[in-house]
Amino acid sequence: MNNTLNINRFGKILKHDGLNFFPNLILTLAILWAIPVIVYLAVALMPTNDTKDAVDAFSRVDLISALANIAIIIAPARLYRYCNDSRKGIGYAMLPASTLEKFLSMLIYCVIVTPIVYVAGALAIDSILALFQGPYEGFAVSIYFDTFAKINAVFQRDGIMLDESFMLYYASISPIFMLILSAIGTLAISSIFMFGNMIFKKRKTGKMLGILIILFIIFMIVVINYVAHNEAINLYFQQMNDDNKAEFIKNIIFRIMDITFYAEIIISALMLFGVYRKIKTQKY
Repeated sequence: MNNTLNINRFGKILKHDGLNFFPNLILTLAILWAIPVIVYLAVALMPTNDTKDAVDAFSRVDLISALANIAIIIAPARLYRYCNDSRKGIGYAMLPASTLEKFLSMLIYCVIVTPIVYVAGALAIDSILALFQGPYEGFAVSIYFDTFAKINAVFQRDGIMLDESFMLYYASISPIFMLILSAIGTLAISSIFMFGNMIFKKRKTGKMLGILIILFIIFMIVVINYVAHNEAINLYFQQMNDDNKAEFIKNIIFRIMDITFYAEIIISALMLFGVYRKIKTQKY
């Protein structure tokens, strides 16, 4: 079969993967949806519960976002666990679809469908819980998609004081651009674990997490050693006053945003190319 895109074939593979989506992932989604409910009950049933114990909407948005990332991490191994198995993966290999069509379907369900389904369910549950006179204060759905509000809340919560120009810069950024940034971040996370799902036979998610932790530790060791042995940087920190600190933090945040943006694009491209090649060359 050629590697072109045929709409009819692509529709059939989408339907096939869609029919298997909930049977393979529903338990994972149910557990992740249950966690905010458990938090609600735990806080509500505390004997000393009062207004100071209320869980604000920003904290719940952080929790939902973290759980959404967990769903994205787990999804490839749950939805396509046997696609690289030499025996159990024969059924996947025999599907009447090209490599490109299988790859695009996998991309859609891991990168788009999974986070949308989880976030929609989590926000619905949060809204229902917030309707009761309990510890949930406000509605997470009202600020979940407001990136500027979330960034401002993080700075206030962590006591980070920045000048007005920084906040004005964020306020001037197009919501569409912020949505693109968020989408690229989701794509990067998902592509890494899609690739891990294709190259590992067992314990796919755990092995990929282990590799990422090792790489992070190595990166931190290199950075810390570089900073510790660089006299110019140490001297700059010693001479830094309050104004310089604010400017330094602002510059670091801007630089990290730029590096992260391009790094996520490169990582996503490399990982997705690896996934495509593995689907194409997998032997059964």
